[in-house]
Amino acid sequence: MAGEQPKKPAGGAYGVWLAEHRAELQKEVGPGKPASEVAKLAGARFKEVSAEEKAVYQKKFEEAKAKYEADMKAFLEAGGEKKGIKRKADKVTKKKDPAAPKKPAGGAFGCFLAKNRAAFMEETKGQPITAVTKLASDRWKKLGEDDKKVFQEEYELKKAQYEEAKKSYVPLPSAEDEEIEKPAKKARASKGEKDAANQGAKDKKAREATIQPAKRSLLGA
Repeated sequence: MAGEQPKKPAGGAYGVWLAEHRAELQKEVGPGKPASEVAKLAGARFKEVSAEEKAVYQKKFEEAKAKYEADMKAFLEAGGEKKGIKRKADKVTKKKDPAAPKKPAGGAFGCFLAKNRAAFMEETKGQPITAVTKLASDRWKKLGEDDKKVFQEEYELKKAQYEEAKKSYVPLPSAEDEEIEKPAKKARASKGEKDAANQGAKDKKAREATIQPAKRSLLGA
C-alpha cells in the first residue's frame, strides 16, 4: 500500500525554527489568543536570530525537503496518487474578505520591489508603469547573491506568517449561507388553468340564473 502522501515542508529556515519554538511562543502569548499573535511574535523573534543560527535552520529545511522528495518518489512508486491542484474552473468564486490573511507573492523579487518601489517610481517619473518593473528587474539582476538571500528570507518569513494566520482565520460565509430563505412564491397558473377557471365561473353563474326563477316559482306556488 502507498500509505499517506508525504507532506511538503514549507517556510524555509523560518518554518523549521517556528516548528521548534511554537510551544514556547504560544505559552508566551497566552491561551485564547489567535494564531496571528503567535506569528507576529515569532516574526519579531526570528529577526533577532543570528545569521549563523539561521544557516543551521536553513540546512535543516534543505534536509527535510530532500527527505520529502525521496518519500514522495517512494509513495508514487508504491502506487500512490499525488493530489492535484484544483483548476480555476473547478473553484467556486467567493466574495473576498478584506480581513482575510494576504498571501505574499512574487518571492524574493516581490519583497525587493516592494521595498524600493517608491525610489523606482521617482526614477521613472513620467514613464509608463511598466518602466518601474523593468527598472526593478534590471537592478535585481545586478544584486549580489547575499543581498538576494536577505529578500528570500524575508519572503519565507512572510509566507510562514501567512500560513500561521490562516489557522485562526474564520472565512466569511458563502453567498448560499448568507441567503435568507424567502417564502415560496405562489405558482403562476397556466393559460389552460385560467381558461378552465373562467369557464367554471361562467357555468356556475348560468346554473344560478336557471335555478333562481325555479325557486321563486315554487315559493310562489
